[in-house]
Amino acid sequence: MADDGDGGGRGAWGRAPARLSELLGLVEAALLDERDKSAFLEETTRRLGASLHHGRTVRALVEMVIPKLADASVVVLPVSGRRTHWHRAGPGDARSAGEVDVETLERIPRVADALYGLQPRPALIRPQEMAALDDVLPGELVRGEEALVVQLAAGGVPAGVLIMLRGPERARFEDADIELAHRFAVRAGLALATAALYSQQAHTIAVLQASMAPEPLPVTDGLRLGAAYRPAGEALRISGDFYHVAPCPAGGVRFFFGDVSGKGAEAAVLAGHVRQSMRTLAMVKRGPDPLGDLQLLNDLVISAGQRFTTLVTGSARPRDDGSVQVEIAGGGHLSPLALRGDGRVEEIVCEGMLVGAVPDPSFGCTEFRLEPGELMLLYSDGLTEARGGMSGREIYGDERLVAALAGCVGMQAPSVAERLELLTTEWLAGRPHDDISLLALQAPPRRGSPPHRRPEGPDRQPEGPGGSASIGEPGSIGEPGNP
Repeated sequence: MADDGDGGGRGAWGRAPARLSELLGLVEAALLDERDKSAFLEETTRRLGASLHHGRTVRALVEMVIPKLADASVVVLPVSGRRTHWHRAGPGDARSAGEVDVETLERIPRVADALYGLQPRPALIRPQEMAALDDVLPGELVRGEEALVVQLAAGGVPAGVLIMLRGPERARFEDADIELAHRFAVRAGLALATAALYSQQAHTIAVLQASMAPEPLPVTDGLRLGAAYRPAGEALRISGDFYHVAPCPAGGVRFFFGDVSGKGAEAAVLAGHVRQSMRTLAMVKRGPDPLGDLQLLNDLVISAGQRFTTLVTGSARPRDDGSVQVEIAGGGHLSPLALRGDGRVEEIVCEGMLVGAVPDPSFGCTEFRLEPGELMLLYSDGLTEARGGMSGREIYGDERLVAALAGCVGMQAPSVAERLELLTTEWLAGRPHDDISLLALQAPPRRGSPPHRRPEGPDRQPEGPGGSASIGEPGSIGEPGNP
């Protein structure tokens, strides 16, 4: 008996290590499986978070579940109107996309509930029950045992529905598969909703850009026009600077140029409001009335809120002798500069108060003439206040602008605007800046007239401070070659 007992004891002790080894093997397998799932979910987060493009995110989503969870997958996007889009991957390398009617989706309750955010947990469904989606689902997989419908959402907001299918030869979805699909859907829904929100914002910005960007300059007899426009927020491409030029029925053009206080979206909204108001005034009035326009605009800006704007508005009328008669009214904006035919730069003084600052402002008005080849420049303070240079803190300043403009004598208006913007851009050297806008209006030179050359040699007048040409007193004219 003792031998049997000892033998039985040895047998029991012999089986214990085997059971322990089996248990350790199961634990190891479970750990490896969990590590594999964690790696899959980490890859999901990385790939789906790598792009904010909605279309690319959807395509990555349907591809990632193959073959880990399914042989084919379909994502149906949230409803927009009475139709919505779907994307499919699998079986194999097959890829397709299209549209489906909302009525078709609503004939499949599980899919409709997930699409509308009413089914937070994955649900099993027989492929035959989704016969309404024959044009969407791969026909060779509809014969499978079941499909898994998973809601995609972020913060309770539906982002779509994911349908996963397995072929007849593959095992059915187990509890572990369903749980992994749910964890995947949490990450996928967040990525999809984020990409959708970004796409909506990008579309809104694009619409805002289109509505606020300056319109192309008109082509009109007896005038040449040029402009440059660089918003402070390059990513948004919207600005608080604004300008507009429109032909007059009687000949010539009406124009306005301004700068709303501040920058960014809020300034751009008021700039668009002011621009539209000025265009409306031009349409309802029979003739140019710069002072009257400023008075009406002042009331409008005050009623709009806290911001104010600077503005120059006026008209330009070609004359029979080739010159251009210009009338302007000023509402606190920088004085225009006139580039004369002999290279002088003259400040056109037109004093006036800010538009929208006080209920009863005083605005100035003046008239002057541009002889053939001469040019008037309107510009925003983003140009003269651009900080750059060697230190990165020095402003571009009035003197550099005057010198740069004087160097443009003989050039056409578009080239003048382009050159001044280029010089400012080089000065900034990629640094942040305020909104920059330029508008040049020119009387065409007489045919056959030679280009002007600035004086050189000992007879040339001394330059202004810092080696640049200097501007005369407001309204005065500098010596030839010394603006």
